[in-house]
Amino acid sequence: MSHRPTFRQITVLASLLFSAAAFSHAEHDRARFVTPTGKDAGRCDSPVRACQSISYAVQQASKGDRVLVAEGTYQVQSADDLFYLSSKLVPVLGGYNKFDHFLDQAPGINPTILTGVPDAYIGQLQLQGFVVVNDGFAQRFADSAALEHTQQQLQQSQGPTPCVDGKAGIYPCKNIDLVSHIALTDMKLKPNSANNIWGHTDLNTGTEYAIIGLDTGTAVFSLADPASPKEVGSIAGSRTLWRDMKVLQFYDNSLARWRAYAYVSSEGTDNIQIIDLNQLPVSAQLVSADQAVTSAHSLYISHVDYTTNTTLEGLEPALHIVGQKAVGGAFTSYGLKNPTTLTPYFLHSNGTRADYTHDATSMLIEDSRATQSCQRSACSLLIDFNEKSVRLWNISDLTGAGALAELTYPQASYVHSGWWTEDKRYVFIHDELDETNFGLNTTIRVMNVDNLQQPVIVKEWTGPTAAIDHNGYARGNRYYFSNYQRGTSILDISNPLNPQEAGYFDSFPASDNAAFNGVWGTYPFLPSGLIISADINSGLYVLRDQTRQSAAGQVSFATAGSSVKSGESAVLSVRRPAGSGAVSVGWETLNGFGLTGQLTQLAKGRLSWAADDHADKTIRIATSTQWAGHASFFVRLFDPQNGLTLTTPSYHQVTVGSAAAQQGAAGFQLSTVTLEENAGPVSVKIGRFAGSSGALTISYQLKDDSAKAGTDIQQISGELSWADGDTADKSITLSPIDDSLLENEEQLTLQLSGTVVADRASLLVKIRDNEQNRKPEVKVGFPTEVNAGAQVTLKAEGTDPDGDALTYSWTQVSGDSVTLSNAATDSASFVAPNRDADLQFSISVMDSRGLGTVVTFSIKVKGTVTTTPVNNGSSGGSGGALGFAVLLLALFRRRI
Repeated sequence: MSHRPTFRQITVLASLLFSAAAFSHAEHDRARFVTPTGKDAGRCDSPVRACQSISYAVQQASKGDRVLVAEGTYQVQSADDLFYLSSKLVPVLGGYNKFDHFLDQAPGINPTILTGVPDAYIGQLQLQGFVVVNDGFAQRFADSAALEHTQQQLQQSQGPTPCVDGKAGIYPCKNIDLVSHIALTDMKLKPNSANNIWGHTDLNTGTEYAIIGLDTGTAVFSLADPASPKEVGSIAGSRTLWRDMKVLQFYDNSLARWRAYAYVSSEGTDNIQIIDLNQLPVSAQLVSADQAVTSAHSLYISHVDYTTNTTLEGLEPALHIVGQKAVGGAFTSYGLKNPTTLTPYFLHSNGTRADYTHDATSMLIEDSRATQSCQRSACSLLIDFNEKSVRLWNISDLTGAGALAELTYPQASYVHSGWWTEDKRYVFIHDELDETNFGLNTTIRVMNVDNLQQPVIVKEWTGPTAAIDHNGYARGNRYYFSNYQRGTSILDISNPLNPQEAGYFDSFPASDNAAFNGVWGTYPFLPSGLIISADINSGLYVLRDQTRQSAAGQVSFATAGSSVKSGESAVLSVRRPAGSGAVSVGWETLNGFGLTGQLTQLAKGRLSWAADDHADKTIRIATSTQWAGHASFFVRLFDPQNGLTLTTPSYHQVTVGSAAAQQGAAGFQLSTVTLEENAGPVSVKIGRFAGSSGALTISYQLKDDSAKAGTDIQQISGELSWADGDTADKSITLSPIDDSLLENEEQLTLQLSGTVVADRASLLVKIRDNEQNRKPEVKVGFPTEVNAGAQVTLKAEGTDPDGDALTYSWTQVSGDSVTLSNAATDSASFVAPNRDADLQFSISVMDSRGLGTVVTFSIKVKGTVTTTPVNNGSSGGSGGALGFAVLLLALFRRRI
């Protein structure tokens, strides 16, 4: 039978009107309005209360809002103006008319003129509905040439540049060096913007990785050479401005190695993507799109250490999903015992919009507060950033949540996120809209949680610029936060009641104003001490923190690792080679191997130095004779006091015993593989685990079940061999047989024999029948009529009844030729021709088995528009949201 893709044609049964808000999130998708006769006051959120300047309107907007500009002439007077016009998170569109309440974009009859635009920006602004005039009367602003040069450099990757006299090349800076920059243009998924970021350290190799969210998916970069990061994985996703990601790492005793998975949420239609990081640095692969939710604003993993991403002693990690469409966006909790399948624990079934959680963090309380507020010796505290307040919850029992307290504060605008200090007494709170709503400089509030049932705000830190603070994390006595247009900022929080700016690296050098450009997220927990940041406009930054020079001195382990025999004590040296004043630092063990025996909690303590004491201090940890063979645990330094700062290495790995030379055993990397009947051969990997001494040979064969070798899949059997010292993965190729029979999903087993890992000796092989495949279901959003020159957005929302991954492809069928942007995503756009036209387009949504749905639709372009003034006394609208047609489809099959 044919292996070519199969599509389904459509018959349109009905059409309905729906708002673009069907794809929206509560935080965004509003409009701001600008007209030359407006006034720069208020929020610009009504057509009858429009503002006068584009820059002011953009500063009133939230991420995802649009700024609609009425006809008239507007001069670009500064770099700020230019960046507001070209913002990726707040699109600015010209060609509107104030008399029809900004109902439709019609650049052909509503000329919205810009003057003073540098050449590099003209093409894009024309696509946004503006007319650019650069004649002799249209003077450019004074530093426009320098800005163009800077912008060109921001779109080019570069290597190490130290911060000297306040600059690292083009970047303003203080005490932070540039190690490397990877521009968006050099990323495989060809993104237009970046969003959040997280880090991963492979504990098998020590290699560090950056995992960065993009509007087109997620990318993984190896930092083996941090001066030249290498993209080693890319996972495509629906086009959206919002992604969030976290990592879980654990030790697999059967494989004698660490394993890790990344979890990614988005406000697209990707479900919760689960990414296998176990093949790094070769690849990172999507293993599941868990249907716990279709979309969510953020996610968070509790009960882990955020440097190693491993589980805290005696606790179970849990994934908390926040800002989803269900239960009002309240947080829901899932277990990760099976890391590739989310297990529902607490679904917040009574949640309402008032319970919406925008972001969350957690910490384990083990002092008297736990007994006083949670009635237990250890209390797991979830901190819920709830838009208008901060809520504290007891989640010690992951199947529920007990409310402890709620706090708000004056000028609360959008309580966004935050993090806790390492002494667990304070929480730093980020409000994303207070700078714009109240004209504040960067403002971070400090909440004291000495009483879990009565938290209080004890400090407001104010920064030197108007840039918005977004996400932050504490490590040692430094607080690292993304500061949008000011880039990455670091506070010295030696005294949390009096934070001081210690450093910054400004990856958006044109402006430090309150707008949504620049750094979205940062991650400061890598063992190397490097900082990784994601800049919305320009990509990935690897930075070196030089803020940790201190009069009180620096503290670190003497070495990053040591080895002892089973039953012996590990003796670790901790150094403070210089500094004045009495200081101390905490230490604790991280039991990543799940060791048992002597103590439930291996050990914890505190080291102190007198005023002029520079002698090494010793940590002594007893190991257990019950730890058979080879084992390992980590010790970390934290919570330095009295001005002492952490430097590397602040983590130490203790190896217990030595692994005797072992032959090892073979096993599959995965437990299940699914084959599409018509998709061709698939290779599966077999690894050699827990040893490489001597030669190893195993055999393999297929064992029939509902699927039969020779009928449903080509018969295979044979041997795999490894030489002495060889640990490279081997491959077996599985080739399904494409027949014309109508069959249910079938399965059989690929079995290994010989010296094999017991629970890795068989691979379940599922074969899905293409004749039994069900069609993807598609909703398509498009305006049925647009004005000449308007920017037009097309949206598709596909779901697959069989849970298959989907791909999208937009094409123009007929009419005046237009250029489709983002044609391989779920949301494409184009600029309408400047005359009457009838355009026809199609969207094909294809599942992973080659079966697709094709929707064809038409859009009429009006070259001549008559504008009817609207009574200005009427109420304001939503910003001219267009009606869209939803196509409910009946489909039949055809082969091509």
